[in-house]
Amino acid sequence: MLYDPANPVVQLCVKGIETEYSGNLEKADTLYREAWELAKNDLEFLTSAHYLARVQSDPRESFRWNLLALEYATKTTDLDIIAFYPSLYLNVAKSYENLRSFADAYKYYLLAHDCIQDLPDDGYGIMIRKGIEAGQERLKEKTPIS
Repeated sequence: MLYDPANPVVQLCVKGIETEYSGNLEKADTLYREAWELAKNDLEFLTSAHYLARVQSDPRESFRWNLLALEYATKTTDLDIIAFYPSLYLNVAKSYENLRSFADAYKYYLLAHDCIQDLPDDGYGIMIRKGIEAGQERLKEKTPIS
């Protein structure tokens, strides 16, 4: 099992998700930062960085956390992590898009697309596939990509 439900970092992230979905992004940010401070291994750092990226109001901060999540993913040796790469690439792509760096966004949307076969055939996989497709479609409307 990739995530241990008894892990304190996982528990904080679950509380953060619940808080985030209730609309309290500031409290969710606090919970995710607590998870980051408790993290001891690459998977825990990856997880907390991923969730921290989601609640940042500054797109540059979101971008920074998304890059950190991807960096820790590359250090994680658990083979189950492969299913997360499409989402991680999608998040980095969207961050680049938000920063109006369309060529970089396009590159990461392609990376996400190139590994969609690793996504599960469930609601999560469908959501990530749709996000990748939507991002690529949005970029068609932007200035030409070099």
